[in-house]
Amino acid sequence: MAQEFNELLEKEKKQLTSSELESVTALLHDKEKLTETLMQHQKSILGICQSVGIDPSYGALRSFLYRTGIDQAEHILKEWTKLKNALIKSQALNKTNEAILSELMRRNKIKQQLINNVGRYGNTYGRNGETQSGQALGWVEQV
Repeated sequence: MAQEFNELLEKEKKQLTSSELESVTALLHDKEKLTETLMQHQKSILGICQSVGIDPSYGALRSFLYRTGIDQAEHILKEWTKLKNALIKSQALNKTNEAILSELMRRNKIKQQLINNVGRYGNTYGRNGETQSGQALGWVEQV
């Protein structure tokens, strides 16, 4: 599931850096569902750790598994490591996507300011034919 989340974040990154920005919103539902599911699994893992009295860390889990003599200790530890690595990758991908989105928002703000400033401070002529400069409003605001 963590790997599926990474794939979704990679897809989001590709769409953020392409011209298909509308399709990013379609991913939000899937992203929210996966996030919610991962949060539920996290609660389960934390509940198990609490019930057996260990910290939710690799070292504590390793000690517990070997102390109790569980046969599949190595397999469980490998899965734990894969999960942790996938979640670290998810965090990095999410930060990258946030940075891309922030940059897109910054660019859109600049474009909006340019549009709002069209015609701002242009020269106009009054009834008597004299030049009146320094209009207070931009073209968009005048409309």
